[in-house]
Amino acid sequence: MPSEERSYVIGTHEAEIERLGVQHRVWRASVLAFWRRHGVTEGMTVIDAGAGPGYASLDLAEIVGPTGHVIALERSRRFLDALERQAAQRGLTNIQTIETDLMDFDWSTVCADSIWCRWVLAFVADPASVVRGMAQALKPGGIALLHEYYDYASWRLAPHSQLFEGYVAKIIARWRLSGGEPDIALALPRLLSNAGLTVDSISPQVFAARMSDFASRWPMGFAREYIPTLRDSGDLTAGEADAVAHLLAQTESDPEAVVVTPGVLHIAAHKPLNPVAKTNA
Repeated sequence: MPSEERSYVIGTHEAEIERLGVQHRVWRASVLAFWRRHGVTEGMTVIDAGAGPGYASLDLAEIVGPTGHVIALERSRRFLDALERQAAQRGLTNIQTIETDLMDFDWSTVCADSIWCRWVLAFVADPASVVRGMAQALKPGGIALLHEYYDYASWRLAPHSQLFEGYVAKIIARWRLSGGEPDIALALPRLLSNAGLTVDSISPQVFAARMSDFASRWPMGFAREYIPTLRDSGDLTAGEADAVAHLLAQTESDPEAVVVTPGVLHIAAHKPLNPVAKTNA
């Protein structure tokens, strides 16, 4: 497996691009409302920080229009290729792609009205440095819009399953061993403030979906696809992996079963305008 593949939670292959598309569609209505509430509109320059295969970048490009500009920052060339193909097919010429790790990016080279960052800070080794970079890239009055988990362990099944909760605990432990922090949203208000940004709003986002609901495809799909990762790492025995797979299949066949998604925070923080110099009037 290429190093790029190993550095992502599941990988950057075509099946993962498709899974991320499902994830985007599940969250799209909530995200569009979040952007609209905080003024993302025509003519803006917006950075999509950690763009993945670019589903959000494409939506942003349509919102900001031909007079606006979207800068998609992403370290996976494969993901950027997928974004560039989709942009060409839609005739969107206002997306600039930059292949870069957010930890290495020179934020002084860009200037934006808004920054969108979804499920990225939970995976970087030094989220504080990335937040400082974002603050540097924002224009005075510009706004950072963040989407990160605050309680990954709140991912639950109904009927209650101790087996599933143990599986989620193993995902969390493996995540932290890799250098990330799944509940990074709890640290973000202070990190944003330390970077000179003012937090405007914080709102929790959670779904509770029956198996017939399209929204269930996102968490249940990830749960299935992550089993081999934990089995290969030794966090799950072969028997435990089979038991989790059986539980997921059983749950998905139960019309009364419900999945409660891990808790996410939508956080908006703006860069204050330069203070007006006082005069001795």
